[in-house]
Amino acid sequence: MSDELSRKLHSYQLDGANTELLKQAGAILIPELDGVLDAFYKRATAVPELAAFFDGPGRMDFARSAQKTHWKRILTASFDEEYLASVERIGRVHARIALPIEAYMSAYSLAASDLSTLFLKKSRRGFLPSDMDRVRDQVCTLNRAFSMDIERVVDTTFRVQAEEQTRAFDHINRAIDRLAEGDLTHVIPAPDDSDFPASFEPVRRKLNGATGKLGALLATVTGTMEQLLGIIAEVGGATDNLSSRTASQAASLEETAAAVQELTGNVEQSSANTGRARDVASDAARTAEAGAGTVAEASDAMGRIQTSSQKITQIIGMIDDIAFQTNLLALNAGVEAARAGAAGRGFAVVAEEVRQLAGNASDAARQIKELVNASSGEVSSGVDLIHHAAETLRAIVANFDQVADLSTEIAAASHEQSTALSEVNSAIAQMDIVTQQNAAMVEQTTAATDRMNQEARGLMTQLGSLRVPQADPAPAPAKGADLDGPGAADGGAGDGAARVA
Repeated sequence: MSDELSRKLHSYQLDGANTELLKQAGAILIPELDGVLDAFYKRATAVPELAAFFDGPGRMDFARSAQKTHWKRILTASFDEEYLASVERIGRVHARIALPIEAYMSAYSLAASDLSTLFLKKSRRGFLPSDMDRVRDQVCTLNRAFSMDIERVVDTTFRVQAEEQTRAFDHINRAIDRLAEGDLTHVIPAPDDSDFPASFEPVRRKLNGATGKLGALLATVTGTMEQLLGIIAEVGGATDNLSSRTASQAASLEETAAAVQELTGNVEQSSANTGRARDVASDAARTAEAGAGTVAEASDAMGRIQTSSQKITQIIGMIDDIAFQTNLLALNAGVEAARAGAAGRGFAVVAEEVRQLAGNASDAARQIKELVNASSGEVSSGVDLIHHAAETLRAIVANFDQVADLSTEIAAASHEQSTALSEVNSAIAQMDIVTQQNAAMVEQTTAATDRMNQEARGLMTQLGSLRVPQADPAPAPAKGADLDGPGAADGGAGDGAARVA
């Protein structure tokens, strides 16, 4: 017997002569234990929180047999190692099944009261007044024995619960330490795989579930951050490209504005030149019209010359006829002078002279006629040429009119083009302003993207110190969600782990 048990028996006055008193009472009660146990378990099954521990006849029979054996050790004062082992088993069972202490003590106290009542009832047979002190001492010893047993069992239960609590908190503290170190892959092992107490299984499930879901959430956050960094990199590249393109566009717009401005000046100059060309064409048309009038007058003069030439030809024809007649007369006069002989010689000489003069006049008339006919032909050609020149001048006047009309239309179109180009120039200037503003906003966006990239990389550096499950990240738990859900017992995480990159 251990020293501690000896001191306990002494404190409850269960040693020495009192041991014999307890054995005497036990001799009377042991045969009656079945009836007491019937009442004990009847009352126990009537209490819902106690009845839940007996899920079948087999479990109740086993508990009844163990309880009967334990009570026999008490009633025979067998406070030895087997008794201590029995107390240890009972206390551990109570701790394991989380039996309410109040329910245990009330049920045990009623059972002890039943045993005392039964002992008094059995002792009354053949009871003498001189036996009163002995019976009283036996009842008191019996009550002290059961009180000590209750105290030992409860103490064992509390001690086991404290041990289990210590083991549970050891596991929980290790899990918290690992969590504080950034390791979210640690899982508190199940009671079947470790010394973790089953009574704290709900706590283990919830803590593992919370850690697993936190790890899954951080894994999701890590994946999201990696995607975000990729997006930021793409946005940064696109922003840089946009910045380069915007700068190029601004330069192009500036060049375009200068080119449009120059083109506007050229169009305005062309419009002015077209106006001057229209004036020159109008002057040329008027000059051509005046020339056409002069040609018409020349044509009339040539017509009159042609008429005069025709009259001269007629007159020359008359002179030629006169010369011919004169020649005939001179010829006749010569014939007559020859007939006259010597008297007519002088007249014959005159007649010969007249005939020569008539021949010369006829030759001269013929030459004049030829010259007049040639002149008349040239005049006719000149009249034709003058008519053709007049028609050409009229065509030139018409063309100059068309040129003047076209110049007017070109001048109007040039003015409209100049106006449109001025509007285009204004629009390009506005586009240049907008482009400059866009360039400024692109620079701001680039700076913001750089800051976002730095902050995201800083967050990834912090996440890099954590160890999260390798399994596919589960969706983040909804706000207020129960962490003790299906699969929480194993922490909701895979066995592998990966450090956040």
